[in-house]
Amino acid sequence: MVSEPHLSKSLMTKNDKDEPFVITSQSPYFLHPSNSPGVIITAIKFDRKNYNLWEMAVRTSLKSKNKLSFIDKSITKPDPKNGVITKEGKAWEMVNLMIVSWIMNVIDPKLHKSVAYVDSA
Repeated sequence: MVSEPHLSKSLMTKNDKDEPFVITSQSPYFLHPSNSPGVIITAIKFDRKNYNLWEMAVRTSLKSKNKLSFIDKSITKPDPKNGVITKEGKAWEMVNLMIVSWIMNVIDPKLHKSVAYVDSA
């Protein structure tokens, strides 16, 4: 088993090198080096009163980053094979958590408690 300190055991694989999984810059799994958890994807913060405007701004931003498919569920979390997370599964988890971070950044801090434990965009 590969030991990577930044990955939990649930994200590590025993051996998935036989499965080719290539991420190109056009792939929804691609994260540009400028993407980080601290990125603000829109200037509009959700404050309970502006959901429609906020949702449109978030959708537009995620679509421009080729990530909308993670929140409209046209890309779903890949199932582990024999209890082992695949390369695609790891990539899905990374991008999903990045999107969760981006969404947290555009929600009023007073509302963070209500969404802090969400693990899927």
